Amino acid sequence: MSFLAPWALWLSGAVSAAVIALHILASKNPKVTALPTTRFIPDVPLRATARALRLSDVLLLMLRIAVVMLVGLALARPEWTRARRSVGRVVLVDRSAGVNHAEARDSAARYFRDGDAMIVFDSAAQPVTTNQLATLTGANSSLSPAAGSLSAALVAGMRAAASLRGEADSVQMVIVSDFASGKFDVATPAIRAAWPGRMRIVPLSRSVSAASARSYRDVRALSADDPVRAAVSFASRVDTGAAKIDSVRIERGDAASADTMLARRGFTLVRWPASLDSSGFPARVRVDTAGAVMAGDDGHRVVVVSTFERAVDPLPGRVVAWWADGSPAATERTVAAGCVRDIAIPLPRAGDLALRESTRRLVAALTSPCAGIAGGAPASDSALAQLRGTGPLVATRALARERASSGHLATWLLAAAVALLLIEPLLRRQRAAA
Repeated sequence: MSFLAPWALWLSGAVSAAVIALHILASKNPKVTALPTTRFIPDVPLRATARALRLSDVLLLMLRIAVVMLVGLALARPEWTRARRSVGRVVLVDRSAGVNHAEARDSAARYFRDGDAMIVFDSAAQPVTTNQLATLTGANSSLSPAAGSLSAALVAGMRAAASLRGEADSVQMVIVSDFASGKFDVATPAIRAAWPGRMRIVPLSRSVSAASARSYRDVRALSADDPVRAAVSFASRVDTGAAKIDSVRIERGDAASADTMLARRGFTLVRWPASLDSSGFPARVRVDTAGAVMAGDDGHRVVVVSTFERAVDPLPGRVVAWWADGSPAATERTVAAGCVRDIAIPLPRAGDLALRESTRRLVAALTSPCAGIAGGAPASDSALAQLRGTGPLVATRALARERASSGHLATWLLAAAVALLLIEPLLRRQRAAA
């Protein structure tokens, strides 16, 4: 048993000591003595207080002490706790797209013990049990296009760590993920700094099926000689012929006519109009040219150097491709379980630009599933070192207390104190009658 407010026990002990001290100081009537005259008798009260050499009314004294101690116990908010462990764990398991889920499930099982907390995360975090883990990281879950967010996982992990305060002396946070760079955001370092101890990171391999076999591209082109269709057909590890489920739909027609319901069902809709003049994208104030376009992160940056005419801009969203001057060339926004990607990069039919290796890599990146453009590259060593941290494990006493309820025990203690208070007048009447 532990107490959420142990100071109440010390206070009740002090009050009990005061009750005993007052009980020892007994009040009684002085002895009556016959005197021939009252001339020299001082004017004093008829009752006098003296220290009793022997306790009287022990039952009344014990009742009053019991009332004080019961109230003190109730205010101390007692709660039943299990046997404490030296280390409790919070296991964060990545179930986002591209993660080898079988490996993640096995790695989580190695670190999880009874009484630990487990959380699975992609773009959001969810506490689970070991039985639920097998379902949430099963084979069908790899179809989910949701990207992983370490920030969401860390916030949920810190909240779960507070629940181990009454069960363990220290807490270790274990993160099972592939640690792709796209799962770090601008808030991740600040959230990580709020955790004062080190973490254990368990790297996973990328799922080959998620990176290739399930990344089907279905190009809806207006002509057989479409340059995007040609670039996709030559892109490495892309199988358009054996596609059973089109996880990526590439619309080369008018952007406004594209069916966005595909994105709501969890797929990636790429709107890349063949004719940007009638695409429905916002027109630029002045038509100009750019000498290069790039996509991806620093580890897997794709750059195509050529002369591109810029007549329109993509719709607002998360920028996934940039022109050489830094203005957006392609954007992406989440729609329900999927996403819509708008690309304002013209690819001419004439020439060999669509068949260049750099162009094929650019097209493969821009037609990858949601969050797959910048998220697939592994994070840098410095980012992993910052996430891992240094120092000892976090002591549970340093964690914020959960707003926990002491259950019905405190209520029963207060009820017992009230019952004893009702008995106390009866004992005093018996004493007065005696």
